[in-house]
Amino acid sequence: MKILFVVSSAELGYWLAELTHPYWHFAERGHEIDFASPNGGTLKYDATSDPYSENSWEANDLVSKGFLADKSLLERVNASAPLSEVDPALYDAVHIVGGGGAAVDLYPNAELTRILEHFWSESKLIGAICHGSIALANNPQRVAGKTATGFSRAEDRQVEDLYGDDFIPNFPQPVMERAGIQFRHTSPWGLQVVVDGKLITAQNQQSASDYAIAFTHLLSQTNPVTTV
Repeated sequence: MKILFVVSSAELGYWLAELTHPYWHFAERGHEIDFASPNGGTLKYDATSDPYSENSWEANDLVSKGFLADKSLLERVNASAPLSEVDPALYDAVHIVGGGGAAVDLYPNAELTRILEHFWSESKLIGAICHGSIALANNPQRVAGKTATGFSRAEDRQVEDLYGDDFIPNFPQPVMERAGIQFRHTSPWGLQVVVDGKLITAQNQQSASDYAIAFTHLLSQTNPVTTV
């Protein structure tokens, strides 16, 4: 199947694990992946999500280390298509990557509204993680009453201690709640994945692999786990 990854073009950047972990799990199962962003072209990842950076929050992220070791993968990300050129009919599912940049240019975003409307109208799988979940609020008439998660306001307050108040123009939790979403979250930096029909969301980077595995099960409509 074919999956569209939507990534921020903002200077603040995307979070590596929220791109690399889903990529690994999806590609491992033979799914085809394309990248798109508001501006197209080269995309920046948050330095603190780089396992090799001096002040990394993800020094033990083996998946991102493996992704960065293959230069051809970054070349594909950095050849992202502009959202304006995306034909959503070509895709079976969409994954919206998080990182602070998503709260800068993925909401509000008219092109992403157009793309997500197709996925809603065709009952295709929609996934978003961390700050990327804010993009769901582009289509309030579709998400009102839905249950979802994303980077919590409590988590953003902790990030504000490092980057200053209002380091992003919009915070996922209040924006999503104003759109009518029933927002669920666990304690800061805890694991949380929420599935509501064809909508799957994850709270933060710690949830990236759990989210990706659940996403693949929803996409295939099978779960290989047997409980006895």
